[in-house]
Amino acid sequence: MIKVQNLSVKISSGQQILNNVSCLAPAGRITTLIGKSGSGKTTLLRTIARLNTFECQGKIEIDGKNIVALGSVEQASLLGFVFQDFNLFENMTVLENCIQPLIVVKKLSAQAAKEIALEKLSSLGMGNFLSAYHKSLSGGQKQRIAIARALCMGSKTLLLDEPTSALDPENTTNLVALLKGLCAQGIAILISSQDMTFVKMILDRVYLVDEGKITDFFDLNESAELLEDSRMYKFLNF
Repeated sequence: MIKVQNLSVKISSGQQILNNVSCLAPAGRITTLIGKSGSGKTTLLRTIARLNTFECQGKIEIDGKNIVALGSVEQASLLGFVFQDFNLFENMTVLENCIQPLIVVKKLSAQAAKEIALEKLSSLGMGNFLSAYHKSLSGGQKQRIAIARALCMGSKTLLLDEPTSALDPENTTNLVALLKGLCAQGIAILISSQDMTFVKMILDRVYLVDEGKITDFFDLNESAELLEDSRMYKFLNF
Protein backbone atom coordinates (compact mmCIF):
# COMPACT_ATOMS: atom_id res chain seq x y z
CA MET A 1 0.00 0.00 0.00
CA ILE A 2 1.07 3.55 -0.72
CA LYS A 3 0.28 6.17 1.90
CA VAL A 4 0.97 9.84 1.22
CA GLN A 5 0.52 12.34 4.05
CA ASN A 6 0.59 16.13 3.75
CA LEU A 7 2.99 16.12 0.80
CA SER A 8 4.12 19.49 -0.54
CA VAL A 9 6.62 19.90 -3.38
CA LYS A 10 8.45 23.01 -4.61
CA ILE A 11 10.71 23.35 -7.64
CA SER A 12 13.97 25.34 -7.55
CA SER A 13 12.23 28.60 -8.51
CA GLY A 14 10.08 28.30 -5.41
CA GLN A 15 6.90 27.47 -7.32
CA GLN A 16 4.58 25.15 -5.39
CA ILE A 17 3.76 22.07 -7.49
CA LEU A 18 1.98 20.00 -4.82
CA ASN A 19 0.25 21.51 -1.81
CA ASN A 20 -0.51 19.39 1.26
CA VAL A 21 -1.54 16.28 -0.70
CA SER A 22 -2.71 13.15 1.12
CA CYS A 23 -3.86 9.97 -0.64
CA LEU A 24 -3.87 6.17 -0.41
CA ALA A 25 -3.30 3.40 -2.94
CA PRO A 26 -4.35 0.17 -1.16
CA ALA A 27 -3.25 -3.34 -2.08
CA GLY A 28 -5.57 -5.09 -4.49
CA ARG A 29 -7.07 -1.85 -5.79
CA ILE A 30 -6.51 0.35 -8.85
CA THR A 31 -6.11 3.98 -7.82
CA THR A 32 -6.05 6.62 -10.55
CA LEU A 33 -4.88 10.23 -10.50
CA ILE A 34 -6.71 12.41 -13.01
CA GLY A 35 -6.54 16.11 -13.78
CA LYS A 36 -5.71 18.53 -16.54
CA SER A 37 -2.17 18.83 -17.88
CA GLY A 38 0.08 20.55 -15.34
CA SER A 39 -2.18 19.76 -12.39
CA GLY A 40 0.58 17.91 -10.52
CA LYS A 41 -0.52 14.30 -10.92
CA THR A 42 2.65 13.12 -12.68
CA THR A 43 4.79 15.06 -10.18
CA LEU A 44 2.98 13.19 -7.39
CA LEU A 45 3.63 9.85 -9.08
CA ARG A 46 7.31 10.61 -9.68
CA THR A 47 7.79 11.96 -6.15
CA ILE A 48 6.42 8.73 -4.69
CA ALA A 49 8.97 6.85 -6.80
CA ARG A 50 11.76 9.22 -5.72
CA LEU A 51 12.42 10.26 -9.30
CA ASN A 52 12.28 13.98 -8.52
CA THR A 53 14.94 16.04 -6.76
CA PHE A 54 12.56 18.82 -5.75
CA GLU A 55 12.20 20.17 -2.22
CA CYS A 56 9.61 18.02 -0.43
CA GLN A 57 7.74 18.14 2.86
CA GLY A 58 5.43 15.45 4.16
CA LYS A 59 5.58 11.68 4.40
CA ILE A 60 5.38 8.83 1.91
CA GLU A 61 5.15 5.20 3.04
CA ILE A 62 5.26 2.01 0.96
CA ASP A 63 3.89 -0.97 2.88
CA GLY A 64 4.44 0.93 6.13
CA LYS A 65 8.04 1.90 5.36
CA ASN A 66 9.12 5.52 4.93
CA ILE A 67 10.63 5.85 1.44
CA VAL A 68 13.33 8.19 2.73
CA ALA A 69 14.81 5.33 4.74
CA LEU A 70 14.79 2.82 1.88
CA GLY A 71 17.92 1.75 0.04
CA SER A 72 17.79 1.23 -3.73
CA VAL A 73 17.42 -2.55 -3.50
CA GLU A 74 14.62 -2.43 -0.94
CA GLN A 75 12.80 0.29 -2.87
CA ALA A 76 13.03 -1.72 -6.09
CA SER A 77 11.59 -4.71 -4.24
CA LEU A 78 8.65 -2.67 -2.95
CA LEU A 79 7.80 -0.38 -5.84
CA GLY A 80 7.90 -0.65 -9.62
CA PHE A 81 7.57 2.29 -12.02
CA VAL A 82 6.41 1.96 -15.63
CA PHE A 83 7.37 5.05 -17.62
CA GLN A 84 5.20 6.59 -20.32
CA ASP A 85 7.81 5.69 -22.96
CA PHE A 86 8.65 2.39 -21.16
CA ASN A 87 12.43 3.11 -20.87
CA LEU A 88 13.50 -0.26 -22.25
CA PHE A 89 17.13 -0.93 -23.16
CA GLU A 90 17.07 -0.87 -26.97
CA ASN A 91 20.31 -2.85 -27.27
CA MET A 92 18.93 -5.75 -25.21
CA THR A 93 16.43 -8.49 -25.96
CA VAL A 94 13.13 -8.80 -24.14
CA LEU A 95 14.63 -11.40 -21.80
CA GLU A 96 17.78 -9.37 -21.17
CA ASN A 97 15.72 -6.30 -20.28
CA CYS A 98 14.17 -8.24 -17.40
CA ILE A 99 17.32 -10.08 -16.33
CA GLN A 100 19.64 -7.08 -16.15
CA PRO A 101 18.05 -5.29 -13.14
CA LEU A 102 17.96 -8.53 -11.17
CA ILE A 103 21.69 -9.02 -11.66
CA VAL A 104 22.76 -5.38 -11.24
CA VAL A 105 20.41 -4.26 -8.45
CA LYS A 106 19.53 -7.44 -6.57
CA LYS A 107 22.85 -9.18 -7.26
CA LEU A 108 21.23 -12.44 -8.35
CA SER A 109 23.06 -15.05 -10.38
CA ALA A 110 22.37 -15.10 -14.12
CA GLN A 111 20.49 -18.40 -13.79
CA ALA A 112 18.31 -17.24 -10.91
CA ALA A 113 17.55 -13.98 -12.73
CA LYS A 114 16.65 -15.87 -15.90
CA GLU A 115 14.21 -18.14 -14.07
CA ILE A 116 12.38 -15.18 -12.54
CA ALA A 117 12.31 -13.26 -15.83
CA LEU A 118 10.97 -16.25 -17.77
CA GLU A 119 8.17 -16.76 -15.26
CA LYS A 120 7.06 -13.11 -15.28
CA LEU A 121 7.29 -12.69 -19.05
CA SER A 122 5.34 -15.90 -19.63
CA SER A 123 2.65 -14.84 -17.16
CA LEU A 124 2.16 -11.63 -19.17
CA GLY A 125 1.98 -13.41 -22.52
CA MET A 126 5.48 -12.45 -23.68
CA GLY A 127 7.04 -15.90 -23.54
CA ASN A 128 7.29 -16.11 -27.34
CA PHE A 129 9.20 -12.83 -27.65
CA LEU A 130 12.23 -13.52 -25.45
CA SER A 131 14.83 -12.90 -28.17
CA ALA A 132 13.03 -9.94 -29.77
CA TYR A 133 14.41 -6.42 -29.66
CA HIS A 134 12.71 -3.12 -28.83
CA LYS A 135 12.27 -1.93 -32.44
CA SER A 136 10.29 -5.01 -33.51
CA LEU A 137 7.68 -4.73 -30.74
CA SER A 138 4.33 -2.96 -30.62
CA GLY A 139 3.48 -0.39 -27.97
CA GLY A 140 1.41 -2.92 -26.06
CA GLN A 141 4.22 -5.47 -26.11
CA LYS A 142 6.78 -2.92 -24.91
CA GLN A 143 4.47 -2.01 -22.08
CA ARG A 144 4.09 -5.63 -20.97
CA ILE A 145 7.87 -5.98 -20.90
CA ALA A 146 8.15 -2.85 -18.76
CA ILE A 147 5.51 -4.22 -16.38
CA ALA A 148 7.21 -7.63 -16.28
CA ARG A 149 10.55 -5.97 -15.52
CA ALA A 150 9.00 -4.16 -12.55
CA LEU A 151 7.34 -7.33 -11.27
CA CYS A 152 10.59 -9.29 -11.61
CA MET A 153 11.98 -7.20 -8.77
CA GLY A 154 9.24 -8.52 -6.48
CA SER A 155 7.31 -5.26 -6.42
CA LYS A 156 3.88 -5.39 -4.78
CA THR A 157 3.20 -1.78 -5.76
CA LEU A 158 3.08 -0.64 -9.38
CA LEU A 159 3.08 2.96 -10.63
CA LEU A 160 2.17 3.72 -14.26
CA ASP A 161 2.50 7.14 -15.90
CA GLU A 162 0.01 7.75 -18.75
CA PRO A 163 -0.05 4.04 -19.65
CA THR A 164 -2.37 4.38 -22.67
CA SER A 165 -0.52 7.21 -24.44
CA ALA A 166 1.14 4.84 -26.94
CA LEU A 167 -1.68 2.28 -27.20
CA ASP A 168 -4.45 1.72 -29.72
CA PRO A 169 -7.99 0.85 -28.49
CA GLU A 170 -7.39 -2.92 -28.65
CA ASN A 171 -4.19 -2.72 -26.62
CA THR A 172 -5.91 -0.39 -24.16
CA THR A 173 -8.59 -3.05 -23.61
CA ASN A 174 -5.85 -5.66 -23.12
CA LEU A 175 -4.12 -3.39 -20.60
CA VAL A 176 -7.34 -3.05 -18.60
CA ALA A 177 -7.60 -6.86 -18.35
CA LEU A 178 -3.93 -7.11 -17.37
CA LEU A 179 -4.20 -4.48 -14.62
CA LYS A 180 -7.35 -6.05 -13.20
CA GLY A 181 -5.54 -9.41 -13.12
CA LEU A 182 -2.58 -7.91 -11.24
CA CYS A 183 -5.00 -6.20 -8.88
CA ALA A 184 -6.61 -9.57 -8.13
CA GLN A 185 -3.14 -10.81 -7.08
CA GLY A 186 -3.05 -8.16 -4.35
CA ILE A 187 -0.81 -5.64 -6.10
CA ALA A 188 -1.40 -1.96 -5.32
CA ILE A 189 -1.67 -0.04 -8.59
CA LEU A 190 -1.40 3.75 -8.89
CA ILE A 191 -1.91 5.36 -12.29
CA SER A 192 -1.64 8.88 -13.69
CA SER A 193 -3.89 9.33 -16.73
CA GLN A 194 -5.63 11.90 -18.92
CA ASP A 195 -7.42 9.20 -20.91
CA MET A 196 -10.94 9.38 -19.49
CA THR A 197 -12.21 6.46 -21.57
CA PHE A 198 -9.50 4.28 -20.02
CA VAL A 199 -10.16 5.66 -16.53
CA LYS A 200 -13.84 4.77 -16.78
CA MET A 201 -12.89 1.24 -17.90
CA ILE A 202 -10.79 0.68 -14.76
CA LEU A 203 -12.92 2.83 -12.45
CA ASP A 204 -12.13 1.82 -8.85
CA ARG A 205 -10.55 4.58 -6.74
CA VAL A 206 -9.98 7.99 -8.33
CA TYR A 207 -8.40 11.23 -7.11
CA LEU A 208 -8.96 14.49 -9.00
CA VAL A 209 -5.84 16.67 -8.87
CA ASP A 210 -6.12 20.38 -9.61
CA GLU A 211 -3.42 23.02 -9.17
CA GLY A 212 -1.38 20.75 -6.92
CA LYS A 213 -4.24 19.76 -4.62
CA ILE A 214 -6.61 16.83 -4.28
CA THR A 215 -9.99 18.40 -4.98
CA ASP A 216 -12.26 15.34 -5.25
CA PHE A 217 -12.23 11.60 -4.57
CA PHE A 218 -14.34 8.61 -5.58
CA ASP A 219 -14.26 5.02 -4.31
CA LEU A 220 -16.42 2.45 -6.09
CA ASN A 221 -16.58 0.37 -2.90
CA GLU A 222 -18.16 3.28 -1.04
CA SER A 223 -20.56 4.55 -3.69
CA ALA A 224 -22.15 2.78 -6.63
CA GLU A 225 -22.20 5.89 -8.77
CA LEU A 226 -20.83 9.42 -8.99
CA LEU A 227 -22.99 12.40 -8.13
CA GLU A 228 -23.86 14.24 -11.33
CA ASP A 229 -23.06 17.64 -9.83
CA SER A 230 -19.60 16.56 -8.60
CA ARG A 231 -16.38 17.84 -10.17
CA MET A 232 -15.30 14.24 -10.66
CA TYR A 233 -18.41 13.42 -12.71
CA LYS A 234 -17.96 16.48 -14.91
CA PHE A 235 -14.25 15.81 -15.45
CA LEU A 236 -14.83 12.19 -16.39
CA ASN A 237 -17.54 13.43 -18.78
CA PHE A 238 -20.06 10.67 -18.14
